[in-house]
Amino acid sequence: MAPNMPSNPKGLSNDAVLPAAKLQKTDTFSIMAEAKPEHYHSGNKLTILVDMDNTLCDYEESFERTMKATYPEVALVPASKRLNWDITKDYPAEHRAKVKSVNGVKGFFENMKANEGGVDAVKAMAAAGHNVLIVSAPDPDFTAQCSEEKYNWVEAHLGAEWRSRVILTRDKTTVRGDFLIDDKPTCDAGALKPEWAHVVYDQTYNKSKEGAMRLASWSAWKETLGVKADLDCTVTRNPRANMENLYPNGINFSCVFPSFNQESIVKKTLAGLVQQKIKSNFKFEVIIVDNNSTDDIDAIYKKYRTKLDLTLVQRRKLANTFSVPSARNMGIQQAKYDYIIGMDSDVILNENFLENMYQFLSSKPNTVPYMVTAERIFVCTEGCSDDKLLGDYTETERYPRILSKANYFKPRDNRFSHGNILGNIEKGWQPWAYFYGMHTAFPKKIWEKIGGYNEVYDGWWGYDDIHFAWEMTVKGGCLPTVLGGTEVFHQEPYGSQWVPLGGVVDKLGTSNPRLNKKDNPNWQRICDTIDGYAEWKTDYYQKLAGDIVTL
Repeated sequence: MAPNMPSNPKGLSNDAVLPAAKLQKTDTFSIMAEAKPEHYHSGNKLTILVDMDNTLCDYEESFERTMKATYPEVALVPASKRLNWDITKDYPAEHRAKVKSVNGVKGFFENMKANEGGVDAVKAMAAAGHNVLIVSAPDPDFTAQCSEEKYNWVEAHLGAEWRSRVILTRDKTTVRGDFLIDDKPTCDAGALKPEWAHVVYDQTYNKSKEGAMRLASWSAWKETLGVKADLDCTVTRNPRANMENLYPNGINFSCVFPSFNQESIVKKTLAGLVQQKIKSNFKFEVIIVDNNSTDDIDAIYKKYRTKLDLTLVQRRKLANTFSVPSARNMGIQQAKYDYIIGMDSDVILNENFLENMYQFLSSKPNTVPYMVTAERIFVCTEGCSDDKLLGDYTETERYPRILSKANYFKPRDNRFSHGNILGNIEKGWQPWAYFYGMHTAFPKKIWEKIGGYNEVYDGWWGYDDIHFAWEMTVKGGCLPTVLGGTEVFHQEPYGSQWVPLGGVVDKLGTSNPRLNKKDNPNWQRICDTIDGYAEWKTDYYQKLAGDIVTL
C-alpha cells in the first residue's frame, strides 16, 4: 500500500523568512514541480492484519489444558467436534458459566502456544516488506488482563518491537488493510464496510463460510494471498498501466466544495468563479454541499444560480457539522464533468485558474492522471463585498495580505517557505503531504478507482485530504504537480483577529486545533496509515512552530 520510495526523508527548508507570494499575472501556466513517473509506481507492499486466538495462537490447546486443571468434572468437547466460534455454545447450558470463566484464569492468553508455522510466517511477511499488524479482540469480561497478556504473548513470540504493531479492538472493520487472516466467520460484520479481504483461517466451526479465501496452513500464506511474484516487494507495478481516457467527454471541470456558514466569504468564493477568464472551449459547473448552515445559504444560491451552472446540495441533519470528507464525496458524486477542482468555501480562484488548468491538461496525454495544487495567498476580505469583486477582479489586489492561523502565522504558504514542496515532489519524498483539500484538482475516474475520500475522518479536523492524496498517488497512480498560474486566495474567517504582514503575533492567541495534534484522532490515523509520515511531519512541524504538540 506504500510506494517504492524513501519513507522518512527530511528534505525540509530551514526556518527562513521568505517574502509573501504574489499571484502570477499570466494567462498561461507554468509547471513549478512535476513528479517523475518512476517515483510513483505502486509497490506490492500489503497491509496484512493477523488475528490471534485460534489463528496465530493455539487457543484450543490452552483452553483444554486450563479447563482440565480448573474444572476436571466437565467433559471436554474435542476441537475436531467444535461447531461454533463462540466456544460456550458447544457446551451444555449448565457448564457455560465455567467455560466462560476459563478466559479469566491468570496466564490463559499469555501461555497460549503458537500455531504451527504462524510465527515464522508473520515474520516472513514483515521481512518481505509488508506492513503486518496483529489485530485481536480482547475478552470483554476480562479486558484489562486479556489485553495485557496478549501484548506479553506478542513480545515473547515475536519480539518487543512488535508491541507497537498490536491493535486491540472489538470491531475489526474499523482497521484498514488489504487482508485480515481470522478464524471468526463473521468478523466482517461491524460498523463499517471492511476495506480488507477476509482470509478465513481454517477451523471446524467456520467450514460453512462461503465466498472467502481460506488459509489451511501458515506455510501456504503466499499462495493464498496472491501469486509469489506479486508478493515480492522488490517488484513494482505501475498503476497507470493500461489507463483509459480520463476525459471521454472532453476536458471540463466540476468545482466542488463543502460549506458551513460564513455567508459573506462564500459569496466572494462564487464571485471569483463568475470572474473566470475563459478563452478555450470547455465547460465548468459549481457544486456546494451545505453541512447544515444556519445562515442564508438559499439566498446565496438564488443570487448566483443565474451567473453560474450551480448546484446546491443540502444535507440532512448531521450529528457533527465538521463532516468534510463525506461532503466532498457527496458533491463529487453529483459532478457531471471528468476533472474535479477540489476547493473549500473560503477560496477565491486566480481569474485564469480554469483556463490555465485546461491548457495544462490539454498539453498532457489523456491517459495520465495529474493531481494538481498551487500556492495559497492569505487575505482578509472582511468588509469587502462580493458585488465589488463581481464588478472588477482587481478588487483582490486590495485585500490585506495577512499572517493566518491556517498557515501557522507565516508570511508565505508554509509548504513553500518551510516544506520544500517543489524539491520533495520532484524527488518523491512524502509528496501527498502537500495536497490540501482546499486546493487539490484531480480526475474523477481516479477518485472512483480508490473509493473517494475516507469518511472515517469525519468529525475531526484535518488529514482526510492527506490520506486522499496518498491513495490517489499510490493506488490511483496520480502524478503530483505544482502548477503556476493556478494560485488561490485563502480568506481568513471573520472575527479571527488576523495579523497584517509584518505584524507581531500574540502567541497567547495561537491556541487552535492545528497546534495540538496529539488529541486529534485524525493525526493518529494518518500516522498509522502512511509509513514514515509521523517522523517526517513531526520534523516539519518543529521547523514550522516549536509549540506544535505531536506526541
